[in-house]
Amino acid sequence: MQVRELEDCPHFNAGRGSVLTAAGTVEMEACVMEGTMRCGAVSGLSTVANAVSLARLVMERTPHIYLAFDGAEAFARDQVRRACVRAWLRARQS
Repeated sequence: MQVRELEDCPHFNAGRGSVLTAAGTVEMEACVMEGTMRCGAVSGLSTVANAVSLARLVMERTPHIYLAFDGAEAFARDQVRRACVRAWLRARQS
């Protein structure tokens, strides 16, 4: 998925290179939708490398459309999604 490439690139403000919150932390969100009225969304992620992939799993593998913060992080661990060190998400700001 091309969005994952953007999330992994520190030059974009999604995933790695995310804009920091006022508290200096990374909190990511993502949403995916299909034309069949299906959707999945996640927010408040701080240890998941590709939020968009997790949003797709919410759509495909759960009865929910939205998971946030601790629930989203727990779902990511249950799905064995690629976790990352929080420092990886912080790219140097130019």
